[in-house]
Amino acid sequence: MQSSSFSSVTFTATPVSGAGRGKKMNVPTINLDTGSVPGQLSFGVYACLVSLDDGSTWLQSAVHYGPRPVFEDSVSCEVHLLDISPASPPPLVQVRVIAKLRDVQNFSGPQALKDAIAHDIRQTRAILNSI
Repeated sequence: MQSSSFSSVTFTATPVSGAGRGKKMNVPTINLDTGSVPGQLSFGVYACLVSLDDGSTWLQSAVHYGPRPVFEDSVSCEVHLLDISPASPPPLVQVRVIAKLRDVQNFSGPQALKDAIAHDIRQTRAILNSI
């Protein structure tokens, strides 16, 4: 895990449509409007707490923010909730960044990416279960 270069970043964003790749890989995500991501948050993968309501419930999540080089695609902000998959995206999502796991990386293909995501999820659980 990398040391964080930010202090307690929290933001609220509106969900937007995604390509559906996460769902096909059994790692569904809620894609967020990247215009709502604070400028001090660098591209990377993060352990986060996310609220889909008024902030009364916080859920463990892994968040990817940055380009998607495996798919040669643009910058996105994607939230993978660790223990639930809502039937439909909420109107707003609050994100509280806890720790940076790694920088955005390119992988040899979708399976290598899926393996890295599984590792990211294990790291996220370990970090968030310790707080």
